[in-house]
This record gives sequence, C-alpha cells and structure tokens, in this order.
Amino acid sequence: MALQALPSSWVAFRKILSHFPGELSLAFAYGSGVFRQAGPSSDQKTAMLDFVFTVDDPFAWHSKNLKKNWSHYSFLKVLGPKVITTIQNNYGAGVYYNPLIMCDDRLIKYGVISTNNLIEDLLYWNNLYIAGRLQKPANGEMLS
Repeated sequence: MALQALPSSWVAFRKILSHFPGELSLAFAYGSGVFRQAGPSSDQKTAMLDFVFTVDDPFAWHSKNLKKNWSHYSFLKVLGPKVITTIQNNYGAGVYYNPLIMCDDRLIKYGVISTNNLIEDLLYWNNLYIAGRLQKPANGEMLS
C-alpha cells in the first residue's frame, strides 16, 4: 500500500515556506506529519512537520533568517550567522536544526544544510544523515 501525503499538503507547505528566506535550492518534508500513519492515535493536524532546507550559501541564508525569525534560534543567535554556519558545517552531520517552532498554527522543525554537503552525503554517504531522511517517504520540490 502506497503512503498518501495529506491532500492539502502542498498548499500548507508552500505557506510555511513563505515564512523563510527564499534562497532555498531544495526543500523537503518527511515523517508522520506529512504522510498518513496507521493506527488510531495518528493525527496529522497535531503531528510535527519535519523539513530540511538546502541552501547554496548557509551564511547568507542564516543572516536573512535571523532577521526574519530571530526567535527560532537557540542562544547561538547572539553569536551571529558566522558561528551558526561554522557549527552547521563543521560539527555533526552538517545540518543545523531549529526545533519546536510554531508556524501557521503547526509545530515544525527545520534543518538547514548546504547544497554541497547534501550532494556529498547523497553521493558518498559521508554520514548518511540526510540520505537516511530521504530513505523515508518524503515530499520535496526543487525550488530554483
């Protein structure tokens, strides 16, 4: 049986994406907030929406996003986009996450990864983090 995305998901996703800087090369959503889950306790309206945003220039993107969405960031926001980008690129899986964000009356989390790091992970499985996310059903769109 094929998984079904929520009927109005594209409209809802586009509306959420409008809250972020437009310089995304790819955005995708995955997980139980996107695809119907089996079981009596599955409620897509309350499930967190999980996003990954791919950007060509993380420093520029975080600079703009900090101006638009200051409250999304942890204490690192006071250190600025350079430190956030350095942490994103040099630690962990190359993804910087902002979790537990209310956006258009939905709870979301979003990760930001550079286009180069995404390509490296997909081609060479450097850490399999984003490649692993794409092993799950995902709704995505090339934006440029």
